[in-house]
Amino acid sequence: MIKGDRGFADVSVPSRVAILGLNATLRPLGSVLPQNRLGVAAARLGLAISCHIWFDKEQPHRSVDEQGPRGRTVGEWVGEPPRPGTPIIYYLHGSGYVGCSPATHRGLVSELVRRLRRPAFSLDYRLAPEHRFPAAHDDVLNGYLWLLEQGHAAEDIVLMGDSAGGHMALGLAIQLRALGLAQPAAIVAFSPLVDATWSLAAERLTDVWDSFMSLGLASKMTGLYTGTAHFDDPRLDVLSGVGADLPPMLLQAGGAEMLSADAERFGAAQRAAGGRCEVQLWPGMFHVFQIGHRLLPESRAALTAVEQFVAAVESRSTARDPRSA
Repeated sequence: MIKGDRGFADVSVPSRVAILGLNATLRPLGSVLPQNRLGVAAARLGLAISCHIWFDKEQPHRSVDEQGPRGRTVGEWVGEPPRPGTPIIYYLHGSGYVGCSPATHRGLVSELVRRLRRPAFSLDYRLAPEHRFPAAHDDVLNGYLWLLEQGHAAEDIVLMGDSAGGHMALGLAIQLRALGLAQPAAIVAFSPLVDATWSLAAERLTDVWDSFMSLGLASKMTGLYTGTAHFDDPRLDVLSGVGADLPPMLLQAGGAEMLSADAERFGAAQRAAGGRCEVQLWPGMFHVFQIGHRLLPESRAALTAVEQFVAAVESRSTARDPRSA
C-alpha cells in the first residue's frame, strides 16, 4: 500500500505493477537531475524512452513544415492527411514545456486516431529552455490558424492535449475568444496543468503520493518556460478565463496524481460559469495514464470514455444543425 494512494488498492494488477515501477524508476531519477541544460537533455531522453516503452502500433504519419499565418507550423499528420470537411484531432503533447515531441506521443495519438476514426495533426512546438513563454503558445495558435487556412472548419476540430499540452489547449480556447475566432468543437485534456504556479498541486500532495514526478522537479521544468513574471497572462492563468462560451470539455486525471486538483478546480469553475466540463478522476492512476493503453485496463477504459464524449458532442451538434434534418 502507498500512503495517500487515492485508490491504489482498487486498480488492476497491471496498473499496480506500473505504479510501483514508476515509484522505483522515473520519480527518483527525476529528483537527481541537475537543473541545467544537461539535466533537461537527460529528462528529454528519459521521457522519450518511457513513451516508446508504452506505445503500441503506430498509424501512418507524414511530416509537416509549412509557413502559417503567423510563422512556421511544424508537426505531423497521423493517419491519412484529411480533406477539408473531415473531422480531425489537433493534438498538443505534454512534458512540462521542455520535452517530448510528436514522435514520442505518436503511439497515443495513433490510438486516438483509431478510436475516434479521424486523422490527427500533432504539433511540434518550440521547447524551453531554448524558447521561453510565449513561444509554444504562439506555435499552438499558429497551428490552429494553419488548420483553418487549410480549409478545416473549427467545428470539425477536436482539440486535445496532455499535461502542459492540456494547459495550452485551455489557453488556446481563451485566446481564440479574445481574438474573436471560432472555437473548436470540443476539448479533451489528459492530466492538464491548470495552475502554473503549482499551488493547487502543492495542496493535493497532502492526500497523494505522485508516482510520476515530484512537485519540485515539475515546477522547475515548467519554470524554464514560464519564468516568474507571466502568471497573470490569461494563456497561463486559464482559471481566469472560464466561461459558457468555451467549448464542451472532458478532463481526465489520475486519482493519485497531484494535478488531479487542477482538473477538479477548473471543472468546478467552468461549470459555475455556465460551461460544460466533465471531470473524470480514475482511482489510483498516475499522470497521463492513458499512455498505457496497450497494457493497462484503466487506460483503455479512459480512452473509451473519450470516444463516448466525442460521440455525444457530435450528436448534439448534429441535432442543432438544421442541415441535418
